Amino acid sequence: MKELRPELIATHSSDVRVFEGHAFLVEAAVSVGGRDMKPGLNIYRFANRIPLLFEGGNDVITKTAAKRVNWATYKINQHTDKVGVYVSIVSTKIPFKGAGKEYIGDDIEEMVAAVKAALMACGLQLKPA
Repeated sequence: MKELRPELIATHSSDVRVFEGHAFLVEAAVSVGGRDMKPGLNIYRFANRIPLLFEGGNDVITKTAAKRVNWATYKINQHTDKVGVYVSIVSTKIPFKGAGKEYIGDDIEEMVAAVKAALMACGLQLKPA
């Protein structure tokens, strides 16, 4: 974060939730502004705090941040503002899709709800009074 130098930043760690008997939680951060950030949503995805580098478009994090969160509610323009979205799903069993643990599928409602709630909590912290 020091390298990006955002103007605003918000973080949130969700409560522990359960999927198929395995506990998981979502850690999220949203930054606004920054010197080396491109305009629009810049999404950084992690599983157990390890970066996910492939298949970003199919991922639960990318789809939730881009399509399920109404950023305008928080006075953030997802097309012109420089927005950094950082999400890590932490669990003993991550439900990866793809042959090489490339991404976390978008078909698990518990994960979708947890990621959306974490991003919305960050958005509330960034919303101007």
